[in-house]
Amino acid sequence: MKHWYKYGSIIVISLVVVLFVGIMGAPIPAQTAGVEKIITSYGEAEISATPDQAHITFGVEAEASTAQGALEANADKMTKMLSSLKEEGIPDSAIRTSGFSLYPNYEYIREGNKEVRRLTGYRVNNNVNIQTKDLENLGQLIDCTVKAGANVVSGISFSVQNTEKLELEALELAVKHARNKAEALARAASSNITGIVAIEEVASSGFEPLRMEKFKAAEDAANTPIEPGQVQLTNRVKVIFSYN
Repeated sequence: MKHWYKYGSIIVISLVVVLFVGIMGAPIPAQTAGVEKIITSYGEAEISATPDQAHITFGVEAEASTAQGALEANADKMTKMLSSLKEEGIPDSAIRTSGFSLYPNYEYIREGNKEVRRLTGYRVNNNVNIQTKDLENLGQLIDCTVKAGANVVSGISFSVQNTEKLELEALELAVKHARNKAEALARAASSNITGIVAIEEVASSGFEPLRMEKFKAAEDAANTPIEPGQVQLTNRVKVIFSYN
């Protein structure tokens, strides 16, 4: 009876060893057999557009021997300047205060062996930023506002109000650009594009406002010449294509 148990145990152990060896020796399927072949391509598109609105900063700078005097002188000129803006068709909703400051003016003089700071008066700056869609008469607006009392004119910029349609157009062109590049790569490898695996927008500059930081108002009857030019939008995409 003991011999039967002994031989039975040997048979069971042998079967387990055979099964283990069989499993370990079985061929493992190639991991790369089902991997999809892909091409990654980047596309870019730039669109130019004519601006339809402008932003300008107008301001008044006034000085006086006292702070109250500087405030009053500034307020008088600002009132005239704002009235001129409204006469030129700029509504209250398109005028926004962008900066106000009151500070003392000093001069340094030498008294004996040292320099002494002496108060000479006060200066007030008051600036407003305006928005207008009347680009054709922009030069006239600048001239009239300067004549009304503005002695600070800066930061003029041009932009496009509604950019959604143009942004979508740029995205479509960027994707086409990426596909053209991917198809060229596929042809070089004697292959064909079969579809799109993934697509994403990787960068978009948006319409950058065209800025003119320095310009001079006309002193004669002619309007200040202002040319809006063009603004640009750039879109970039990343597209992963499958191919065979």
